[in-house]
Amino acid sequence: MSTALKKQIFTYDDLHRLPDGNYEIIDGERHDMTPSGFEHGNIEGKFYELLARHFMNKGHVAVGEVGIVISRNPLRVRAADVVYISREKAPERPKGILETAPDLVVEIISESNTAWEMTEKVKDYLAVGVERIVLVDPLTKTISLYQKGKKEALLHDFDEEVPLLPGLIVKMNDLLT
Repeated sequence: MSTALKKQIFTYDDLHRLPDGNYEIIDGERHDMTPSGFEHGNIEGKFYELLARHFMNKGHVAVGEVGIVISRNPLRVRAADVVYISREKAPERPKGILETAPDLVVEIISESNTAWEMTEKVKDYLAVGVERIVLVDPLTKTISLYQKGKKEALLHDFDEEVPLLPGLIVKMNDLLT
């Protein structure tokens, strides 16, 4: 007799009692994520410092697989590396998984990520109203910038200036020094 493990399907009602861990919920199913490496964490930290310093009292910054609800039924929760959400959208510092679209999401591409996975993630972020999504690829030293309402991404090298948000331009090579 074979025993098959029954997949646990999470619903929106489970949102505030999800188990600890590093995963996303895709159409109700838990998808575990590979732990990131030091370089990945370092880049997250650099973006946190930059955004926190630049936008001090204008919004909230968080890092470390911040949960963002994409859809309630079926439950879809993405985990972002770095998020910035303005005080206009969130007057108080958010707690728990975000149900309001951030102004900016930064994703650092790891070697374990596939192009398909990242494309799906970007589509999800745009679908819920994220204004800008920045994909940082340390391997190719490129940044892809996706913007709400724009059909194409802008591709930049690490030595080019990239407009993260109005009033904030960054050059990755300068940020990483």
